[in-house]
Amino acid sequence: MDQYTVSELEDALKVVKMLLPPRYECLACYVNRMLEHGCSGLKWCTTYRDLRAPRATSLERKFPELGGCCDCEVMANVFRINDELWIRGDDGEIDDSYVPPCHKVRLGTIRPCELWLMRSGVQWGGGVFRPVKNAS
Repeated sequence: MDQYTVSELEDALKVVKMLLPPRYECLACYVNRMLEHGCSGLKWCTTYRDLRAPRATSLERKFPELGGCCDCEVMANVFRINDELWIRGDDGEIDDSYVPPCHKVRLGTIRPCELWLMRSGVQWGGGVFRPVKNAS
């Protein structure tokens, strides 16, 4: 049996911790953050769902209907930046080099925090991007 050093185990735990969504981080902030590790299907969306919102079982059906067949398409077609809450550069465009910290959501939801708008599909209100209403 291989023996691992404390340093190797600590490094492995750091990687695992980085890949887990923090307790109240929203789906959009998590997927946006994880896309730097690549996109292969709905891997990050389903990881988030399995760990933070296991009752959101229709995610794999609804996101493709909204144009999100993979994680990067989810960020392009299902979620959109809420322009009012992101910093603008000198040219007036959104400065996407700085990503604000997640505004947090309740556990069990796949709705984004206030930093994002979520697209509504045919079954979700006609394909319009709308701000998320605060859930109590």
